[in-house]
Amino acid sequence: MRAIWKGYLKFSLVSIPVKMYTAVTRRGLSFDLLHKECGTKIKQERYCPHCQRVVSSEELVRGYKYGKDLYIPVTEEDFAKAEKESTDALEILKFVDEGDIPPIYYADSHYLVPDGQAGVEAFALLHRTLKDLHKSAVAKVVMRHREYIFALRPCNGALIAYTLHFPEEIMALDQVAEAREVPQVKVDEKSLRLAKTLVANLSGRFIPEEYTDDYSRTLLNLIRAKAEGQEYQVEAKPEGEKVISLMEALEALRRSVELAAGKAPLPKKGMATAGHRRREARKKRKTG
Repeated sequence: MRAIWKGYLKFSLVSIPVKMYTAVTRRGLSFDLLHKECGTKIKQERYCPHCQRVVSSEELVRGYKYGKDLYIPVTEEDFAKAEKESTDALEILKFVDEGDIPPIYYADSHYLVPDGQAGVEAFALLHRTLKDLHKSAVAKVVMRHREYIFALRPCNGALIAYTLHFPEEIMALDQVAEAREVPQVKVDEKSLRLAKTLVANLSGRFIPEEYTDDYSRTLLNLIRAKAEGQEYQVEAKPEGEKVISLMEALEALRRSVELAAGKAPLPKKGMATAGHRRREARKKRKTG
């Protein structure tokens, strides 16, 4: 696997040579655009409407839009001037408790490992310290004309470098009207007990291997069958119950609890019949 970045992990006066690898691959299938009429792959070209011609990549520069059809060209020299410090330093700013960073701030994941034998001992010392203290390191770096902040956490001999969103990238939840309504709803205690029972019965360890991308797998099988001139039959998944009223929600929740506990829920008609039979039996014992 090829490293996507090399540099130094710095904290206080310590500098550790490190390299970074991509830890996550994008899932799902990729597709090209084809001409529907002949099936030929479409070629996308960079076209300048002012000059009315196709331009090469060497003729392109980045531009920042500051008004309608108004742009300021930004050159590589401009990007270099904006870098206040060396881009080869991932500097640790602070150590925080593992649970201090809200999950919404986490983005991509990367592996951070020592680069060569020179920094292995210092890297191992930092790794062990973070692990024993249950701490994360918050660090920042400028890479590819952009500043990033990371949360570094120890994992099996590496540091997982989680890219963090900046606060201005997080949409404020108070802009979502529906979220403001939820705390005002009075929760029924019976429903709450049933819900807690259901959660308890369905609780367990998170095992990643239990979860698969069934949609992509089915789509790939369909494509393969289509390539061989065959028809791939996809079994439709039965739709779940649509709960409308609170009483229906309670009944659905009760049945869910029974299923989670391994009990076969008794149909409503069967329950009524069974109750009728018990009452008739009691009457016979009294009259007998």
